Amino acid sequence: MKRYPQHSSVEQIYINISDTLAVFRSFIGLIYFMIAVVLVFSCIMYVFFEIIPVKGSNDVGSGDTINCLVQVRGGTPEKDDLVVLRNERLSAKIIENVGFASDEKYKDYQLSDEYLLVSINEVNGSKTIAAVKPEEIEGIICFVVSPIKSFGKPPDNLF
Repeated sequence: MKRYPQHSSVEQIYINISDTLAVFRSFIGLIYFMIAVVLVFSCIMYVFFEIIPVKGSNDVGSGDTINCLVQVRGGTPEKDDLVVLRNERLSAKIIENVGFASDEKYKDYQLSDEYLLVSINEVNGSKTIAAVKPEEIEGIICFVVSPIKSFGKPPDNLF
């Protein structure tokens, strides 16, 4: 096979430079696209979610805080949701969200329409039943962020 030497004409040099610049422009476009996606995702996360340290008895250790992704806007707490109480930042599970408690063991707790019946996970490991107003709830716990050994675990199993 005969090998032909590469042309080194001015036209060939111009084509090579043009190809190199096109690849560079494509790479810069990809970088801009990735930055735009990250910014849009960050803005959406900032609007609806916050990362909040939550206290309570958990598998990490009693009294240790777990950082959780909490939905602070755009959702209403429903029955069996795990929520964060605003003042103490304790985790609590909603037992009943309207009217009277339907479960037999909570029938003594009568609620008006403006209160939620919750089971609060105390730091010492005990659970306390209390009626709280919806304004006292910070948000719904969605995802465990840290410590790293608990990353991504369902929050219901931690508290």
